[in-house]
Amino acid sequence: MDSATQILDIAERRMRQTGYNAVSYRDIAAEMGIKSASLHYHFPKKEDLGTALTQRYADNFASALKDTVSREAKPEDHIRAFVDLYSVELKQRGLVCLCAVLGAETEGLPERVSHGIKRFFDTNIDWLAQQYEALGKDTPAEHAKTTLSLLSGAMILSASSDDISIFDAAVENIFRALD
Repeated sequence: MDSATQILDIAERRMRQTGYNAVSYRDIAAEMGIKSASLHYHFPKKEDLGTALTQRYADNFASALKDTVSREAKPEDHIRAFVDLYSVELKQRGLVCLCAVLGAETEGLPERVSHGIKRFFDTNIDWLAQQYEALGKDTPAEHAKTTLSLLSGAMILSASSDDISIFDAAVENIFRALD
């Protein structure tokens, strides 16, 4: 694994656990066993790291979603696959969505990082809205925003309360709305 990828992996895990502002180059470098100046070679400023991280996260999420369901699948299967991606992260990896965590810090983030978070959410709202529209739902964009809000909020509440039933209840409500 190259150094830039290792830096991004460590930064992502740490930011998903503690947020953007709680992570320093010093912490990442210590975990890697290198000097923090070495991180600046790949990411001159923390803003560069955050921007690369949100872009990589969005790309990986889109790729995972694309790989999860076939084009021929029904819209409800697409929505279930979307929900499952969130579920796997929380239940198997114990991690909250990076953009949900960073989204709570938007006011204190560099503009490029905030823009990456907004782009992630906008892309996923558009994708979900297409699925809800194909299902014939009235106000598909509102359904999409509600789905994403429920998932993100439930992840945060479940993680902070150490109570996965909160997330499960949100998922149940999303799936019930598909019927």
